[in-house]
Amino acid sequence: MTTPATVTLDPVHHGLVDPSGGSRDLDAMLDEAREAERAGAAAVLVPAAGAGAPAPRHWPATAQALAVLLATTRVRVIVPIRARAWDVEAVARFAASATGLAGDRLVVRVLGAGAPAFATRLQSRWSGAVEVGDPESAAA
Repeated sequence: MTTPATVTLDPVHHGLVDPSGGSRDLDAMLDEAREAERAGAAAVLVPAAGAGAPAPRHWPATAQALAVLLATTRVRVIVPIRARAWDVEAVARFAASATGLAGDRLVVRVLGAGAPAFATRLQSRWSGAVEVGDPESAAA
């Protein structure tokens, strides 16, 4: 069986403040990312926060992406960003910091209304890879 070029990681359902999930969920995601890398995947996609826990307890996608970047060495890490939910400067600072820590493996995928304009502004502040929309879904 061939490994897909991009592997979508399972979501982290609970955050730091919820002892019922806590870091065990993140540990499972990191194990999955390492396995995808060992199997030859070119990229892993960090999922957006799901509905399994109250929003204040979600691990932010950026935190998950940074953890995956630090737990792997070769695989590219795609992090979804909803244009209307993020500040361009904050994303640019995160991306620059993540790149400094883990090399040029981060891909920021900008989704939702305003994605093209957000991506253009982000590209003027950070030289890394920026994608617009979900390549597998025209609805994003």
